[in-house]
Amino acid sequence: MRFVTITSGKGGVGKSTISANIAYLLSMYGYKTAIFDADIGLANQDIILNVKPDFTILDVMKGEIPFKECVVKINNNLYLIPGESGEEILNFKNEELLENFYKGIEEFEDFDFLIIDTGAGIGESVQSFIKAATDTIVVTVPDPAAIMDAYSMIKYSAKIKDMLYLVLNRVKNKKEAQEIFAKIQNVAKKHIDEPIELELLGYVQNSPLVEECSKRRCLLARDQASSIPALQIADIVKKLTDSLTKDGEHIKETPNIAVFFKRLLQQI
Repeated sequence: MRFVTITSGKGGVGKSTISANIAYLLSMYGYKTAIFDADIGLANQDIILNVKPDFTILDVMKGEIPFKECVVKINNNLYLIPGESGEEILNFKNEELLENFYKGIEEFEDFDFLIIDTGAGIGESVQSFIKAATDTIVVTVPDPAAIMDAYSMIKYSAKIKDMLYLVLNRVKNKKEAQEIFAKIQNVAKKHIDEPIELELLGYVQNSPLVEECSKRRCLLARDQASSIPALQIADIVKKLTDSLTKDGEHIKETPNIAVFFKRLLQQI
């Protein structure tokens, strides 16, 4: 199983939306996927996925239910492990959360991916998930404060990781994404002592469709599959999986002629 921690230095950059859509597309490509809502202070994957869990990870931590009973099935390949947005969970030590989490995940050994949607910033729980991850994705936007926070996340991660993925969200176009990535990469080379490889996993253009889907509680990659931002998230997933489905077949383009013209006219 690949443990993919998706994090950000700053809140409000679209990390949870990107996490949910990546998880959904992985499930559509045949990968058995669980998404763990580890944004303890602001758990919202249940809202994004439009489900109402009966239990959360807090109930597991209290010993009230076994881990498997808090897991919500979204489709045949996608499952949600709900977090808890209440303050009570903060009274538990991170070690306690992780111990229960890892014990429970042992029952899901046939899964291919675990997507961990962490909180923003470099808190203790976020550090723990980065350490445990096989892959770490840092999401940021073209805002100077967000970019600085993303750099701080990279600087910390360099102490324990030798490779990080970056996803640039809400950018104008590919050129802006590449320019921002190049700046982050140059600053990292100059000021971070530890060797760290940064890779631009992809970018998502700014679009009102993303906000519209959020309001409607629908998944962009499912309900607006041929839209530009959905296709760009699909490209991120293709890169993450090296463009292969679970069965080893190459992931095909969306069979929609509109996709061709969107790529042609808007250069996605």
